[in-house]
Amino acid sequence: MDSTKYQELLAKYLKGECTEAEQLLLEQWYESLDSEVELPNQNEKKKLLAHNWEVLASQTVRSAPLRKWYQQPYWAAAAAIIIALGLGWLLFKPAPSAISTFKRQLTSLETPLVEHTNTSSKNEQITLADGSRVTLHPQSRLSYPKDFVGTKREVILEGEAFFEVQKNPQKPFLVYSNHLTTKVLGTSFLVKAYAHDKNTTVAVRTGKVSVYATKSVLSTAESAKDANPEAVVLTPNQQVTYVETENKLVKTLVEKPAILIPLEETPSFAFQKAPLSTIIAAFEKTYGIDIVYDEALMSHCLITTTLEQENLYDNLTIICKLLNASYEVVDTQVVIKGAGCQ
Repeated sequence: MDSTKYQELLAKYLKGECTEAEQLLLEQWYESLDSEVELPNQNEKKKLLAHNWEVLASQTVRSAPLRKWYQQPYWAAAAAIIIALGLGWLLFKPAPSAISTFKRQLTSLETPLVEHTNTSSKNEQITLADGSRVTLHPQSRLSYPKDFVGTKREVILEGEAFFEVQKNPQKPFLVYSNHLTTKVLGTSFLVKAYAHDKNTTVAVRTGKVSVYATKSVLSTAESAKDANPEAVVLTPNQQVTYVETENKLVKTLVEKPAILIPLEETPSFAFQKAPLSTIIAAFEKTYGIDIVYDEALMSHCLITTTLEQENLYDNLTIICKLLNASYEVVDTQVVIKGAGCQ
């Protein structure tokens, strides 16, 4: 029985206008309810039953005519609950997520979609059709076409993965992940987008990427496919995080900036009465980060120290202690503040 037919019969029943044949039809439909109607899960079903019994069932119980067994209050209540469950399921049914929308887009391609989930406790390596490599972290899933067709290379990530993308300017590579879409031509970067985490982060190791809010990409795809939604551009040692509670993108430096130049080209981190400008220049060259300070105020500062190259922030802490200064990360810059040297 379709929804229009049973709603008509229920309406007639509540008015006491059903024939015996129609009442029998309703009874048969009700007995087969579980197999014919898709309902919410048990917890949702219980909530709907409790709520709609008070709002709808009590009214229909009082108005139901007392005639035969199938016209007793419990049958009227069951009818009301059936209606309420149908309406409630429509009201509470979740809207399609951005990820499910992207999945529908990818699965509409001629090539089949492959899904790989890392259920182990170690990272797993995946090589895509174009030679790009993905390091998939535990409890993460990657969905991707078996072959890349069309003008784009598109994959979907749920969880965390490090991407090393083969360069192809004619065919950009896009990663869809929760709230963010990452677009690259050829680079390496980390995406962290677990379903249980309200924040989604993209961090760049090499090259340059553009990161969009997913809703911007979806709206653009629906309205004007050739338009470019507003994007955040990231370079090495930069990251952006979508903060769901504030609905905004926050651009900053990565937690542990990596050395961006070959080790043989890295300047010495052993300083003997070196001016602060020399030390700052070494940091900027090594990590590709802009460091700001009052050059006039600190031009007379000379420093003697030996530093390790692995951790920029540890090195900055040491330098600031020697200068009786402090530093903070502002967007993608490091700002050093101090009184200077005599």
